[in-house]
Formats: sequence, C-alpha cells, structure tokens
Amino acid sequence: MSEKTKIFISHSQKDIDYIRFFVDHILRLGLDITADRIFCSSMEGHGVHSGQYIPERLRKEINDSVIALLFISRNYKDSEVCLNEVGAAWATLEPESVIFLLLPDIEFSDVGFLNVNKLGLKIFVKKDILHFVEDNKQKLNSNYNLSRLDAGVDAFLEKISGHQASTKSSSITFDKQDPNDSCWDDVLYPLHKIIVKAIPALSDGIHRIEDAGLQTQIMTDLSNSDFLNKLWYRFKGGDSYVERIRRSPSGTWFISGWNWEIKISDMWVCMDSGLASDFILIKSDGLEGYRVVSDVGGISFMVGITRDGTIVSDNERLSGYARLGGVTIDLSELDVEPRLRSENAHWIFLVSDYHKLGYNADQTIGFCEKLDRGEIEVNRNTLREFTRSLRNHPAVTRWR
Repeated sequence: MSEKTKIFISHSQKDIDYIRFFVDHILRLGLDITADRIFCSSMEGHGVHSGQYIPERLRKEINDSVIALLFISRNYKDSEVCLNEVGAAWATLEPESVIFLLLPDIEFSDVGFLNVNKLGLKIFVKKDILHFVEDNKQKLNSNYNLSRLDAGVDAFLEKISGHQASTKSSSITFDKQDPNDSCWDDVLYPLHKIIVKAIPALSDGIHRIEDAGLQTQIMTDLSNSDFLNKLWYRFKGGDSYVERIRRSPSGTWFISGWNWEIKISDMWVCMDSGLASDFILIKSDGLEGYRVVSDVGGISFMVGITRDGTIVSDNERLSGYARLGGVTIDLSELDVEPRLRSENAHWIFLVSDYHKLGYNADQTIGFCEKLDRGEIEVNRNTLREFTRSLRNHPAVTRWR
C-alpha cells in the first residue's frame, strides 16, 4: 500500500444511518480496517475533533487519503458542502480513487452532476459491494478474509433493508440480480468459502490436499451445499451436473444422479480471490466391477442397486424388473437406483460454468484426457499455466 492510507468518506448528514452501517459492517467487520484509517466527519471516533477548523481538517484528510468514498443520495445532491467535497476529491485524487456509491433513493439517471463515464455502484446490491471491494482491495485491505467480508456484507444488507422498511421511504427491492449476476451468490462464493474453510492459513494459489481428513471435509461440505445443481464435473469422458454427493460406508463417494462411485487418491484445489479460477481437482482410482446378485450374475461396472443393497444388472434396472432365484421382482417397489464405477483411474474437475475451467469445457475435458494418459504431470505449475490459458466467463469479468 502507498504512504497514503486514509479512507475519506463524503456523505450527507441526513444519511448517517446508512454510512454508519457501511463503516461498521463493511469496512470495520468485513475488511478489518482500523478506525484510525477512516475519516467520516459525522461519526464519533472517525471525524473532526472539538476546536478544529473544519475546512482545513477536510482538506488535510483528502490529501492524506488513498481513496474517497462518495455516498450519493438526493440529500447529497442538495448539499453545497457535499458538492464541494466532490470537487475537492476530484482535484486531489486520481480518478480511479474517487468511488461513487449510490444510496437506495437515487438511480443512475438522477445523478446529473457526476462524470457520465464513471457510474456509481449501488450499496444495496451485493455484487456491487463485492465489485467495489475487489477493484479497490489494494487501497482498502488486500489481506481481507473472504468469509468475514461475506458475513459483513450480509449483515449490512440486512441492516439497510430493515432501515428502509422502518422508514418506508423507498420501494427498492434489495439485492435483486439478473440470472448471470446470481453466479456470485449461487456458485462462486459458496465454492470459494468451502475451499477457504479447509485451508484458512494458506494464501491464494494452487494447493495439494494430501491430508485425508481435509479431503473428507471438503467433500462433506460440498455434499451439504445447496449449489450442486449448478456445479459440473469435467473429466476425460465428458461432463455432467454434480447434482449430489454422498459418502459410502467404505469411504468412497457417489456423485451425480448416476451415482458415479469414486475413490479419492489425490486432490488439488485452487483458491483465488478473483473467484473465476477456483477449482477442486480429484484423482479417482480405478475400482473393480460390481458383482451382480440377480440371476443375470457376473461382474459389471454399471448396475442398479435396491434400497436393501441388492445389485441387479443395468438392463434390469431400466426395464423395472429383475429375476432373483427364478422369481420376477418388481423393482419399482424397491427404489432401485443406478451405480457406476470405472476400472481406470480418472482426474476430475469440480467447477461451474462460471469458472474458467467450466466456461472452457472442451479444453478442460481435453486437459483431463492428457492427465489420464500421463502426458502432463500434475503439479502447481502445470495447473497454473493451464488455468491462465483459459478465458474468463463474461459474467465474472464484467464486474472486475
């Protein structure tokens, strides 16, 4: 960070509740920014002290600031003091260090005095807050904890939503997002939090997870998540939705509606604050085929299994009937489900279509083919170079 470290906050006194919520939950709690770095003239401990000449203090604070946050509202537009602070910030700081944050009572079309090439971010939209933090993390705190920030943002949005409801001053619907933008809340951050939770002491980058307990923790947290219907697995044979993950009594894992059974022998993860590069890479050892106990008999890698553990052939599963001891059994009464194994080892990526490895599915599947054939050694460098070679999803790069 540069020698300038202060954060200058410009706002209307009439909007102090929003500002206090933002300082407390986003800057202090979410980003772990100390009070002495924040200048906010109307907040105790962050403003002008008794006996100080206010214009001089404001000029000094702007000169000492690395970033200025301007909280724009209708009240702000009506305040001559606030408009003077806009001019002072523009004149003193680099344009990218002057950030316009829109309060709920104002729209982009209402902000006539702002630079039209620098639209503001809405503080009542989560993706906008995250966009603001990601773009300015070097000025704010590059070492922030993502889980703490996420909790702080949620607490902030809850506070301002409650404040709006109590004042009945707006019909704003908070945190309304279009389908593309929902990737942040629905997939990118939830997957990232699972990885961070498992390896909190490690920094951004690609890491090998050799501890079996950590591997189990990651898979268990994934199995309990609610975004698996938007997560994909990519491997040599193609791809499909993860849908669900379950652990067997023997320690193997079943993934997807096909219940592909995998035995984890190696795991790598990528933890990236940019989020689009996050992934979980698993090596599954080859497994022996299932022993079919119906009259068909034999060994098969694709079968059906009933709720009492009876293994029938896949053709019997599909037909809905099986022969056991010469008797035809109606499988519809036994909740038969598919089971699938592979006799060969496979490398498998777990990502969404919003991650680099998911958005570039064909390349990822081709990369897995080379991994399975042993043409590429699995290490940090090869995984990093491959990830860097891929495009980002437009819904992600749009907000960077």
